[in-house]
This record gives sequence, C-alpha cells and structure tokens, in this order.
Amino acid sequence: MSDAISFHAVSLVATARTALQAAQKIGDRRAGRDASEQQPADDVWFDLEVLLRELQTHVARLRLRAAVGVEDVASAVQSFEDRLLIDDFARVLDVMHQKLLSLYPAVDEDLVEDVRRFGVAAHARALEDDAADGSTEFAIEAARLSDRLAELG
Repeated sequence: MSDAISFHAVSLVATARTALQAAQKIGDRRAGRDASEQQPADDVWFDLEVLLRELQTHVARLRLRAAVGVEDVASAVQSFEDRLLIDDFARVLDVMHQKLLSLYPAVDEDLVEDVRRFGVAAHARALEDDAADGSTEFAIEAARLSDRLAELG
C-alpha cells in the first residue's frame, strides 16, 4: 500500500471518528445527559460505574500495547491506534471529572483533581510526536488511577 493511500485511510478514520464523537455528544445533550451540569448523586454513581468499565478496558489495552513491541510498517498503524486509544482514555477521564464534581465534597478533592490532571496529560500525550515513549509508565499510572476510581463504588 502506498504512503498516499495509507495517509488517506488514516485521515478518513480520524474524520469519521471526530464526526461520530460529535454526534454522540449532541445525542447525549439532547437526551439530557450533559456531564457539565450538576446531576443527582444516584445518576452520577451509575454513570461512573459505566465509565469505569470503559476506562478499565482502555487501561488493559494500554498495558498490552506497552508490553508488545511492533516494528516497521505496523509501527505507524500501531502509533495511530495508540493515539486514538489515549484520546479515548482522556475523553472518558474528562466525563468522569465532570461527574465527580457533581459528587464533591462527598469524594476526595485530590482524586477529582488527579482525574482532571491525568486527562489533560493524556490529551497532550495523544498529540505528542513521541507518544509511544514511556508507554509502560503511562499504562501503570493509568491503572493506578483506575484502581483508585474503582475503590469509590
């Protein structure tokens, strides 16, 4: 496959992904699921359980990626997929942060802030040229945060 075809395929995937995420956000808001609004605690706890399962799936994939090394052409594809995965992880953390704010002060302020900080760091990491560097450490930190969140419920 030529480089031009590969580039167009990656561009198509990225564009479709962005459109899907925008449609999901619009659908959520129309359905009354807006994470930026204060919500009742029961609704938030339910949403956090669902988000935690999604976060744990991303953590498992991050750890697997860190353990498996891939070279040459597959490396470019792997790098793109890793960036998408890290971006998904960051997106889940953004929503979790908003949900946790609805529960504050019933939840630890440090945890709420750690979720926010790690989400910001993950968004930045997804855009870095060397996103693969330190992937093992990132996966370990992601797992630690996921474990702390799991202890809430």
